[in-house]
Parts: sequence; C-alpha cells; structure tokens
Amino acid sequence: MIEASQTTWNDLFVLHTEDSWNSVFRFSLSLCKNESEAEDLTQQTLLKGLQAFPSFLKNNYSAETLRDAADAAQRQGFPEFQAHLLNWLLKICKNAFLDSRSRASRRYSHMSIEEWGEEHEASQSLNGHEQAHEPEMKTAIARSSLADDEQRFFEQALDDGWKERFDTLNAKQRSIVFLAAEDYSYKEIAHLLEIPIGTVMSTLSRSLSKLKNQAKK
Repeated sequence: MIEASQTTWNDLFVLHTEDSWNSVFRFSLSLCKNESEAEDLTQQTLLKGLQAFPSFLKNNYSAETLRDAADAAQRQGFPEFQAHLLNWLLKICKNAFLDSRSRASRRYSHMSIEEWGEEHEASQSLNGHEQAHEPEMKTAIARSSLADDEQRFFEQALDDGWKERFDTLNAKQRSIVFLAAEDYSYKEIAHLLEIPIGTVMSTLSRSLSKLKNQAKK
C-alpha cells in the first residue's frame, strides 16, 4: 500500500482500480460491439472516474483527504473497496454510453435506456402480466442469480466466441448477459443499470434463448 503522505489522488485511483480496467473494457465492449469504440469508452470512463474520485470518496466514505481515503479503504477491506469502485465505474461507463447515444440521436434524450432495444415494450408486457405470474417472479427473484445450467452456458459462451454470438443481441441484452456471466445477481444488475429487476430477468431469459438458438446453428 502506498503511504498517503507519498501519493496523489491519481496514484490512489490507479492503485485501487487498475486490476478492474479489463473488466471495464469488457463491459464497454459488451455495450459497443466495436473494439475501437469500446477502447474510447473505457478511456472516457476512467477519466471521468479519476475526475470524480475525490467526490466518490467524500460521498461514500466521508474522506476529505488522501489519508482519510487510505484509512477508509483499509477499514472496509481492500477487496470490498475495490469491488465498490468497480461497480461505480461500470455505472459511469453505462451512463457515458447512453450520453454518447443521446448526442448521436436526440430523439433518445428523454429516455434513460430505450436505445438499448425493445425494453419499453417488454417492460409494459411484464407489468401487464406480473400479477398473474407473481409466484414465479418471487421464486426467481429469491433465487437471485443464474441457475447452475445457465451459469455454465454463459461461461462457455464468454470463453468460446462470445463476441460473435453477442453481436446478435442489442446493447442492453449484451450488458445484462455480461454482468450475469460475471456472477452479478439480478438485484445487483438492476442497481448497476438502473432498471427494474423484472426487466433484468425477462431480458436475460430472452437473451439466453436467443444465444442458445445461435449455438445450435
């Protein structure tokens, strides 16, 4: 650990996020479908993260100084602290992606995430039927994350030509599949992407079916 008296905000940011940069890039790639664009999005995410790092520490850990920040990281435990930072960076990445799409097409500027695909229609459909399927929904939410067979499939998809398969999905589907394969729970994915947990579940189910059909071809 770098001594607080010898470090800077930049040093502290790199120290606790460098191991996560590949995860940020892979998440960017799941959004962009284009490696060059994903690299740009990753760089933009890290720059925004570095600029907002003091505020993040102040708001979440009441850390006003570098010494405060180092102490907060030590108190929480470095793995937990770094995981918190990674989740924060993934949120920044998602918002930067949406901002870039809003600038490209202003008709999406009033929407939080519509550009990702057909989710507005899917959410309406889910809401219309959620009472009829309430026991199944509660069971699925209680399960919290992928079933073992789903997890094995996603792990295989990620390791074996995942980029080609995922190109058949829209951006929201790809991001949800990626986070699910990274062992995020439904609740965590909903929090990170700022969407309803029901949307996470329905999107993941459709994506799984689509990927499995692609695998059969």
